[in-house]
Amino acid sequence: MVEACLGRFGDHRLAATGAALLGAVQREQTMCLHALAHSRAERRRFTDFLDNPAVSRVEMLVQAGRLTGRRASGRHVLAIADTSELNFAGHAGRKRGFGKVGNGRDIGVFVHPVLALDAERGGVLGLVDAEVINRAPGPVAHRRTRAAEEKESRRWLTGVESAGAVLAAAASVTMVEDREGDIYDQFARRPETVHLLVRAARDRSVGPGLKLFATAAAWPEVERHPVTVPAKRGTYGKGERRERTAEVAVRFGEVQLSRPASAARSLPAQLRLRVVDVREVAAPPQGEPSVHWCLLTTHAVETPADALRMVRWYRQRWTIEQLFRSLKTAAMDVEQSQITMPHNLSKLVTIGLIAATRVMQVVIGRDGTTGQPLSDAIAHPSEIPALQAINATLQGRTDKLKNPFDPASLAWYAWIVARMGGWSGYTSKGYRPPGPKTIARGLRKIDAMVAGWQIRDRSAVTGLP
Repeated sequence: MVEACLGRFGDHRLAATGAALLGAVQREQTMCLHALAHSRAERRRFTDFLDNPAVSRVEMLVQAGRLTGRRASGRHVLAIADTSELNFAGHAGRKRGFGKVGNGRDIGVFVHPVLALDAERGGVLGLVDAEVINRAPGPVAHRRTRAAEEKESRRWLTGVESAGAVLAAAASVTMVEDREGDIYDQFARRPETVHLLVRAARDRSVGPGLKLFATAAAWPEVERHPVTVPAKRGTYGKGERRERTAEVAVRFGEVQLSRPASAARSLPAQLRLRVVDVREVAAPPQGEPSVHWCLLTTHAVETPADALRMVRWYRQRWTIEQLFRSLKTAAMDVEQSQITMPHNLSKLVTIGLIAATRVMQVVIGRDGTTGQPLSDAIAHPSEIPALQAINATLQGRTDKLKNPFDPASLAWYAWIVARMGGWSGYTSKGYRPPGPKTIARGLRKIDAMVAGWQIRDRSAVTGLP
């Protein structure tokens, strides 16, 4: 199991409580303190921990980032960033100090994580950084009159800086972002060690009388191929979309962006970027938007293979949507938290993100396609004997009920976790692969069993009964 440690917080008692709280979240897969605690005393202990000013989100993220950076060493990493809102409309009467979310009516916060993936195989490496934003009540100056550091969009620049620092040992780092990340300041001020791949949000000027989208549309096609447009669950019954397949045309070229009038005059007047344009060929189903991804990147794009690589990397952005689903409904159910104050909730949300990232790592690596080693999922080789013993109890007599994966792989571990979570082990037609809820149940059981095994081993060494 991954070491259940949130940080030291300057006190061994706080460190122990943090480890207990993270362990409880990983076991119980909920954000409700009443369900996480086994007694009234433990609930009080967890509440005091979240309320303690010495307990900081920064230290939690440093600890998580340390593990992620270790796994990222020597790899080409995609740092996926996005923002999602947590809506607490159903708990408005009990919460204090919360700002409004996107609809301008309900209370809640915004969460903005940065998730590290292996660029070649798509495996989840861990959490890089995360911000939890509570919009202050009252009027706010217009965004055009505020510096980049004063805007809420500063989270995108902060994410790039964090990726450069946390993933310093990686062979290469590419930040992948959707349209909200289309910020001139970010392209101009990115660390040299971090590349950007961002979907354009606005039809920028790329020369006298020239606009980005029309310029890209005029380039020759280099490829046509089908892409899967994933289903969208929507928010509170709105904006739902079924999964479908779309045929798209791919084009690429180079443009020179002009500095927007709202950007700081200290930034370069022009930026030269490469563009990969992806457009749906036929008309989409009625009521659905046509696929159009105009991708801006700092990577060199000189061949059709380079362009298709950018498209493949951008499509991996949807992994973070799965993380949000695990955080909200599929595993953690964070929007049911009854924490009343935003500063305490932001700490609990950070803990939930750390736990949900672990669930997603196992879910995505379950079939072996990510090629990840077992060390991505466990903290120390001393856990392997316990896992081997558990695996032996789960295997049946036939090949169909044996763990088919290499014992040195994360997929081998994921098979054990899934079986412990209630998955049948069958992969033939009609049997569904294990999802986040199954994996979450399995992790809860595996962690307890491995911990018990390690206690037994320590007792044998020390001679304690």
